[in-house]
Amino acid sequence: MLKFSVLTDVDSKEEIGNRRAHYKGLDFIIEPKGKAKIKGSIHKFFNDGLHNADRFTYESFIEAVNRLSAYGVKPESTRLKSFEIGLNLDTSTCKIDTKTFLDSILYCRGAQRSEMELNGKTGYGYAYKTTNATYKFYDKAEQSKLQAELLRVETKFIRMRAVENYGIKSLADLLDRDKLSKLIADKFLKSIDETIFFEWEQIKTSRRLPTKYKSRFKDLRNPNWWIKDQRSNTNRQRNKELLEKLIKTYAKRDIKNILKGLISLEISAFTRSKKCYEYTGFENLKNWNHLDKNAQKSVTNTQRIVCADSTDRREGKEKKKYCLSCGKEITGQKSDSKYCNDQRKCRDKAYNLKVSEKKQSKRSQKEKEILHLIKDLGNEFNLIRTTNPNRKKIKGIPSRKTSIIATIGGRKKYYHGADARFFLNEFDKRTKTEVLTQCPDDTRLEHAQ
Repeated sequence: MLKFSVLTDVDSKEEIGNRRAHYKGLDFIIEPKGKAKIKGSIHKFFNDGLHNADRFTYESFIEAVNRLSAYGVKPESTRLKSFEIGLNLDTSTCKIDTKTFLDSILYCRGAQRSEMELNGKTGYGYAYKTTNATYKFYDKAEQSKLQAELLRVETKFIRMRAVENYGIKSLADLLDRDKLSKLIADKFLKSIDETIFFEWEQIKTSRRLPTKYKSRFKDLRNPNWWIKDQRSNTNRQRNKELLEKLIKTYAKRDIKNILKGLISLEISAFTRSKKCYEYTGFENLKNWNHLDKNAQKSVTNTQRIVCADSTDRREGKEKKKYCLSCGKEITGQKSDSKYCNDQRKCRDKAYNLKVSEKKQSKRSQKEKEILHLIKDLGNEFNLIRTTNPNRKKIKGIPSRKTSIIATIGGRKKYYHGADARFFLNEFDKRTKTEVLTQCPDDTRLEHAQ
């Protein structure tokens, strides 16, 4: 039986405020007008109020709701005000401690990170609060005072408008497999997929990265950069894909994929019936992470240890290859393939990059030649510039291309465009005291000897 307590006025003996009863992890509240509320952890209630640090399956959830019926709780008429979906992950199976997972979180749902306080201490978990939901990652073993490695991944819906499109309003709706599985896939698993993880120890510096990514990498590994200036979703997604491609290519392990593997195994256990058939009634969750067939054994509760190393150690396994341009896996293509076959986009992109690098190399050689002329020959050559520096640009009329004609020992050398402009800039720096006189036709300038 529930034992309710209530504040009463000493003189009139009149009840003041709500009547409350705490029982097995749940608070039963009856307001003065007769409205009843229940707060607390239904998982802890299932464990007789002791803890909520073990695995809580769908069948356990059904059993817990059935137990509540003894206290007058009818699922169809029990309106939800807020609720949470969470998993307790045993990180010891992948030989990575919980703190490493927590420290690797760079960005989650555009929210500022705040430290959670567990047992009066900070640094054991993080919360990311948005308008309708709060996403939490924290050390469940620390909260429950257990000697274990236990990571809690949780999504708490603080406003019901976040789930109104799924037709979830009452406790009975959460018992509906179709509604619950769609909610888990869209609101819980998708948020994990969109969260950005980066393990600093795996790529300490940008030394091994391609030159074109080195400067951007310094931003991508900075958690403050991701929420700066309210970046657009398109921009953020593009940079997320780039960072994850760099991690897959240059890091020894991908901690996000390891975490997704742990979540997939736990989801499989959550949906499994006592008869040990996988994903009973939750088939749409089965391929969330595209697990390898050997990731778990059929018709058993024994899970495969998720390897901490991202490389596959099975003997004879073909080494994975990735497109050098977009990062897509190309293991199945020819042995000498470097790029994927998607309409030659990646090959063309790589070719254009090589052409650009060759042009830059040639330009550098030209610039060295120009610097040599200016430094070593000094005034031993005539210089003619074919554009008037005082000529103003007229809208609608394209300006003429800059060209340089340098006469050296009777021989003429021609420089055009960027090379000519570089020549002029360097020449003007080194010959500040010399005078340029205007040519007779007002369009050419000759260097005065």
